[in-house]
Amino acid sequence: MPASTTPEPGEAGHAASPAGWQQLLSALASHRLRELYAAVVLGQQPELTPKERSRLVGSGLVREEDGRLVANEDVFKAALANARRPQPSGPERFLVDGRIESLPRRASDRLKVLHYVRDRIIGPGQTLTEKEVNSRLADFTDDIPMLRRALVDYRCLAREADGSAYRRAQPK
Repeated sequence: MPASTTPEPGEAGHAASPAGWQQLLSALASHRLRELYAAVVLGQQPELTPKERSRLVGSGLVREEDGRLVANEDVFKAALANARRPQPSGPERFLVDGRIESLPRRASDRLKVLHYVRDRIIGPGQTLTEKEVNSRLADFTDDIPMLRRALVDYRCLAREADGSAYRRAQPK
């Protein structure tokens, strides 16, 4: 088989596709197919109907090699590797690779993101210079002035009148 082609189900090297986990679980849900798969894993060549053979091969559990059925040892690794990653919740869902591309439109979500950032850049009772704030905000965004202004405007940070120092704003 040329290196540039994708193996078809049943060919050596076939692994579960990203959507293949459903076929994999469907095959394993059948008591009969589990028995047949177990026999193949143990090196046996059980008698299968054409439909059973098609489901086992199509699911990626087994492949045909030189006319024999062989257990596909990589099928579970492939299914796990292609499994959907859990989606972040809370304010983290608005960050892309830990960074803010833009603030959420909804004010309540925007405030949650700003509190999230504030809690990570400055502790209670801490005072930072503008340079220190900018340095810490750089971990979250390329638009440092926008994020710094939003933190002040939404009363997450309090700024000295001359802009020389920042601290957490006191809740009202």
